Amino acid sequence: MLTRRTLLKKALKAAAGLTMAAGVPCLADVTPFLKLRLAKIDPVPVPHDFIGLGYEMSSVAPLGLLSPSNHIYVELIRGLGPAGVLRAGGIVADYTRYEPNGKIVAEPQNTVIARSSVEQFAAFLSKIGWSAIWSVNFAQGTVDQAIEEARAVSEILGPHLLALEIGNEVNNYGRGKPFRSPPYDYEAYRKQYTEWHAAITKALPGIRFAAPDTAGAVDWVERMAKDANGDVQLLTTHYYRNGQNRGSAEQLLLADPRLKDVLARLRTASKQSGIPWRMCETNSFSGGGRPGVSDTFVGALWTLNYMLLLAEYGCSGVNIETGVNQLGFVSSYSPIQDDGKGLNSAGVPYYGMIAFATACAGCDQLLPLEADNLPESLTAHAFAAAGKKPRSVVIVNTDAAYDAHVSVAGLGMPHASILRLLAPAAESTAGVTFAGAAVDESGRWKPKSKEKLSDGTVTIPRMSAAVLRGPALTQT
Repeated sequence: MLTRRTLLKKALKAAAGLTMAAGVPCLADVTPFLKLRLAKIDPVPVPHDFIGLGYEMSSVAPLGLLSPSNHIYVELIRGLGPAGVLRAGGIVADYTRYEPNGKIVAEPQNTVIARSSVEQFAAFLSKIGWSAIWSVNFAQGTVDQAIEEARAVSEILGPHLLALEIGNEVNNYGRGKPFRSPPYDYEAYRKQYTEWHAAITKALPGIRFAAPDTAGAVDWVERMAKDANGDVQLLTTHYYRNGQNRGSAEQLLLADPRLKDVLARLRTASKQSGIPWRMCETNSFSGGGRPGVSDTFVGALWTLNYMLLLAEYGCSGVNIETGVNQLGFVSSYSPIQDDGKGLNSAGVPYYGMIAFATACAGCDQLLPLEADNLPESLTAHAFAAAGKKPRSVVIVNTDAAYDAHVSVAGLGMPHASILRLLAPAAESTAGVTFAGAAVDESGRWKPKSKEKLSDGTVTIPRMSAAVLRGPALTQT
């Protein structure tokens, strides 16, 4: 019996055989004609700083990496947009201490942040124009240490400090090798959070907080949203599709059956409390990703689709994990790679991020799209400036066997450019392009293809994506 699972596995192997003509794979078995239209749903706001990256504290401590003099890294982040959010935290935050004049250490369970580390980070943020979420050590530190660190970070980062986090994945503090005596439930956490929050705000009036920063415990986010009492300005949680050893390409190509329910609950909590929510740590598979999956073109398509889904559910932003992880090696899922010798480059997932960034450039709303008989493997979203018709459309086809023939004639974009996200094969770890171009050695990307929309229809080849962009957004 030929199941979708077996078909997917066979088609992924066959995908390597796709030939190229004028930068577009040759078309074969095409799905039935699909006509996209605007869904009868209110537009969803997309904040200007929606895009973000996440770092373990061990990436922030050393001098030279997140530095304004690291020109390649600066260009790679600038390629994601003029505004965004970097999150400094992760599990390493539970093993980090701030010593203003201390010797900098960047180890998974022993990291020392010096004042020079914070000053470098501030200069980097100023160079790229982004802001930051900063975590203090709630696991093993003291409130007095947190105050000293928060004072330095607030003073040095200034307007670039978006919010302070008290702890990382706090719902896990009573598990494994516990930082708290189990059971450590929400009530116990909330009591301690309130104490730390009060002490820090007394010392630093007006500082903003992001919380509860859970490892997927949505109920803790919901409860904090209900009893916020003005002591949290940003609701935060984490998500990974699965653990590294349990991950697969199929899991990234097919929708996570539990995710939409999670996102709906987060959206409701945010709406009812009036507090925005952010997915402040996330990527494909925890533990650094699954090599041979997370670092392939499948990972790029998943990244694009995932960011679109978050935006659709009213997320105020997403921090995609990158760089050295809590285990001390560079994660395979990293949008920005590091060769360990000071050279940075675009990882394959980065292309999913620049596709999203290109689609939402100059826009502040997502417009949900729909079509009759829309298959699960095809997603479509539009972006617009407030009160206007779509300025861009993103279509992602994760079907490994069929191309999709799509009409966008009813969306009012007759002269759109087509910027395709392509790779030699689904499992490719190199050769990925967006709009006919790869990110160059200096960290810059510039579109090369000149493909235009014809007759309001576009074919999206199997295992590929495209951004349709109106003339006002076309780069020269």
